[in-house]
Amino acid sequence: MVDYSITYPFTRESAEDIREPLLSVVLDLIKAVQETEEGYVLVFGRVPQAVQPVAQLIQVERVMNPFMRMSLIVESNEGPIKMEMSGPKGTKEFLYSEYGLKRWVLS
Repeated sequence: MVDYSITYPFTRESAEDIREPLLSVVLDLIKAVQETEEGYVLVFGRVPQAVQPVAQLIQVERVMNPFMRMSLIVESNEGPIKMEMSGPKGTKEFLYSEYGLKRWVLS
């Protein structure tokens, strides 16, 4: 897997440099998407290799889109890995467009 190491101080410019290739990796790992009232939950199944790029994407999005709420969920007993994303009004539409969720979410 490609290394998208994050060094500190982590600036907006640093985040911009790795966001697109990192997002591409994370989107390829998605197994399912669950819609919530304020956003989405990206489900990566039981693939342990998803933890690192998803955690890095959270760090990038925290800099690039500070309005978003994000959490990484690693279920017990080697259960599924999930990333929950939400935010204020308009975030759900932003995520649908920015992450290209059309292929997982029926409109």
